[in-house]
Amino acid sequence: MCEKRISNEGLDNETIREFYNLAVYDYERGTEIDELKLILYDYEDKEMYLECAGIKLAIEYIEFIILIELIKYKNNIDDNERD
Repeated sequence: MCEKRISNEGLDNETIREFYNLAVYDYERGTEIDELKLILYDYEDKEMYLECAGIKLAIEYIEFIILIELIKYKNNIDDNERD
């Protein structure tokens, strides 16, 4: 729902950037992605769309980085099995 209410400002918007940074920081400090999603839903319910846009971008970034790390790990295992 966030993306329907927000223009393509992305991280150029101060509020979006602030909540993106806070969500990434929280994740680095041990907050699980599922917990970040609950926070996102809470902001959506309160119709705080800039805030939830920042959190949503952070979740997408984190999931992308995790996927890259999994691919690198899998490729490393495959390379070791060939040796």
